[in-house]
Amino acid sequence: MAKESSSPTTYFHQKTFGQNIRLDNNSPRATRNTSFDHGITFTNKQIKINERIHMKIVDIDQSGQWLGSLAIGFIQTNPDNIQSRDLCKSAIPSICQKTVVSYVKRIFDKLTRNTVITFYYNQEGAFYMLDGKEQDICKNIDFNSPMWGVIDLYGNVKSAILVGPPNTIADSRAFFIKYNQQPDQLPLQYFTKVNPANLQPVTFHEVHGTELDLYCQNAVVFRKNVRKLSRPYIFLDFPMKSGDEFYIRILSLDFNYRTPGVIGFTTAQPSDILNHFERLPAEDPMALCDRPEFWVLNEDAFDETLNELDEYHFSYEKNGDISMSHNNGSKSPTKTIACGDPSRPFYPFFFLNGRIMSFSLIGPISVTRMKPTAPDPKDDAGLCQLCLDSPANCVMIPCGHIFFCSDCRTDFEAKFKNNCPICRLDYTDVIEIQND
Repeated sequence: MAKESSSPTTYFHQKTFGQNIRLDNNSPRATRNTSFDHGITFTNKQIKINERIHMKIVDIDQSGQWLGSLAIGFIQTNPDNIQSRDLCKSAIPSICQKTVVSYVKRIFDKLTRNTVITFYYNQEGAFYMLDGKEQDICKNIDFNSPMWGVIDLYGNVKSAILVGPPNTIADSRAFFIKYNQQPDQLPLQYFTKVNPANLQPVTFHEVHGTELDLYCQNAVVFRKNVRKLSRPYIFLDFPMKSGDEFYIRILSLDFNYRTPGVIGFTTAQPSDILNHFERLPAEDPMALCDRPEFWVLNEDAFDETLNELDEYHFSYEKNGDISMSHNNGSKSPTKTIACGDPSRPFYPFFFLNGRIMSFSLIGPISVTRMKPTAPDPKDDAGLCQLCLDSPANCVMIPCGHIFFCSDCRTDFEAKFKNNCPICRLDYTDVIEIQND
């Protein structure tokens, strides 16, 4: 499993912090061990202009006992010159009893474990990133004066750790390099009793949100890094009927988002929906329920424990329940995420507005579709379609098709330039992958 972030370059200040704060020995983690206040902390060094502070939430009080939440920002006084006994209970309205200049904002959004919040300052002001959006801490700041970071572990946020930049995948090239093989062909790790021969072909529908790209013959979806998400819908080209099931694998996560994303099911025909894609709700998928078709959505199906390479199994039961299993029950028990009329088919879809950046379809097991025939032992699937000898190992970007081997690539491009022989679109790059 890939690391969420690299090593931090900033730590918590070891001398000055609130009376309820406890620091680890090397000070990357701060924990408020009692009450709801006296949780002010500082960075151990001066923060330069445009330098990022990356803070991951480790523990949340979910009892509902404490109101209020985390506060972040900057102070223009060296914490070395502040005594812990002079710190106030909360960073707002004043950090300490002495007169200091600070720019602090409390975050009232509902926060979840493993969320990474990034904050920084520049000539325009102080800002933080959450849910992929840049938000203000304070616009009018003296950016020429020295700055130290402030984190107030207040209310329901009990513990945080300073981390390096999150290891999110920026583009399709990094995506294929990360796995070094075709990501939709990774073997099952958790649902090991599934017979691969029973898995049938399934793909995403070709019409989807503009911030999404499809790869590996439309079996992998990848959300690009964009400033604003608008209609990040992706539909399965699979009418799920009672008795059917399918699997997915998480490939990439962005922990800057608080929630994983939304899964839904609809009786609407994708062709009817996608002919008028611009009519779908842009930011709030729950508004789909106002449409005349039957829609059911679940914002809480995926939880904060999901990680890269996790696997999910979805099953449409005979009684109409749609159940979900996470890593074959090793992390959480199977749960019902939707209910419908078992006499009607449902098209699964996802609204990728959260941590899930990319996932692959592993394939359905359908009692209503034709079983795939066993491949001929002499079948040339997986081989270079030019020499029919070496494994095809060149992924054309951005279409994701695989047609030739690295040895045949030069001859192919000399004759056909950079034109994919499968979809006839030009490709801009080629990634060589390893084959099992």
